[in-house]
Amino acid sequence: MITTFTLAAAAALASPAMAADAAPETTAAEVMVDPAPLPAAPVIQNTAEPSRFSPPPANTAAAKVAAADTPVDSAGKLKLGGAVRGRYDLRFNDANGAGQRKTSSHLSFDTVILSADYDSSKFFASAQYRFYGGSFMYGKASGYQNYPGEISFPVYAYAGVKLDAKNKAAFGLQAVPFDDQFFGSSFLNSLGFVYGMEETYNVGATFAHSGKRLSFAGGFFPAPAPAAFGISADSSRYSVNIVKGDTGLANGSSNAERNMAIGNVHYKLVSTSNSSLTVAASAWISQIHNFDTRQDGARHSFALSLKATQGPWHAAARVARQDIWARNPGNREVVSVGDYDGAYNIAAHGTLVFGEVGRSIDTGKFPMKLDLYANYARFLKDAAGFKDTTRVNVGAYWTDKAHQRIRVWTEALIGQNDPNIGAGQFSQGAAMGGDNRTKVSFLCIFGYYF
Repeated sequence: MITTFTLAAAAALASPAMAADAAPETTAAEVMVDPAPLPAAPVIQNTAEPSRFSPPPANTAAAKVAAADTPVDSAGKLKLGGAVRGRYDLRFNDANGAGQRKTSSHLSFDTVILSADYDSSKFFASAQYRFYGGSFMYGKASGYQNYPGEISFPVYAYAGVKLDAKNKAAFGLQAVPFDDQFFGSSFLNSLGFVYGMEETYNVGATFAHSGKRLSFAGGFFPAPAPAAFGISADSSRYSVNIVKGDTGLANGSSNAERNMAIGNVHYKLVSTSNSSLTVAASAWISQIHNFDTRQDGARHSFALSLKATQGPWHAAARVARQDIWARNPGNREVVSVGDYDGAYNIAAHGTLVFGEVGRSIDTGKFPMKLDLYANYARFLKDAAGFKDTTRVNVGAYWTDKAHQRIRVWTEALIGQNDPNIGAGQFSQGAAMGGDNRTKVSFLCIFGYYF
């Protein structure tokens, strides 16, 4: 399941949470060796900010309100920016080429991000592009030449118009309005990202209304994000989309999602200067075309969430139901998805539950801000014999108080059958499951944003 840059100008796409890009764990198997595995998305997805480019504040809801109320310069301004990031991974449940368990440690390049934002009293636009490669996740054993920039793709590229102070419309490759763009604060995002429901970018048109109590957004997306440069069949993209699986992926399928109707409604039950309570409901209905059978199936995803803030504290809870009826010629209980130039399988039917609590810490005269968070996610699968996927994330986010150019995420990840945690889980962990053992890893993402 990678960082995104913040689109301060496009309030319609709200400020992101520290979630971020989802990072792949090694694909060598501890109990099960994946055939010709490809790397999963480097963490941070969860890299989330209207891009993960801008670290999210603890009070995401309040930040979105503030962004909507901020006056803009009627003359219009263009801002160019970007980031350079590195990463350190400590993986306690890795495996060598023979499948023997080992602990591995990696200090490597993560990504280069280029971004552009335009904002005026009437129009806005934003684009971001990322470059990966040259790290341990894209090694020669997986078929890469292993140089920075070998894998690259756009995250988003859209333009819009401000119809009035409360209403906006946007067109292009943009975040879909399903629940909150970021379910939690994790750099890797939550399991919602793994299953294609969180921080997803597709091509289409959206309309958003932001009121004092009631806000809603909806859109129609004819096509998913395009695949760009990499060696995978169809997975060189940032967000998790339904794709044509790579050769060698067991139970792989060849599908594409089309004609997506997606929308959400948020209502503030409580809204004061020091606290808030917001309830939200979302729906996602689309067509799934299979390239082998040439038949069309469907996807239905629905979510309910509750978010609260009280001073420096924040909490969130959500449940999401997902059903994908893909007309695969073979196994229809799984469907292939992909991101970061790697394809893997997910269960076609299941329910996601997620909860998080976090707090901003007063660091006094210390020059760095600190936010702490902990969350739990579980995807309960319907198919008989499929093992549930779980993840526990405990993390901290640091940024300099002066300019927020230096940003550091440190996270401990504990999971079962999670594609991004532990060897042997990547290709089938989110589908029928891996070895069903608890896996542990530590991630540190550090970057300079300009």
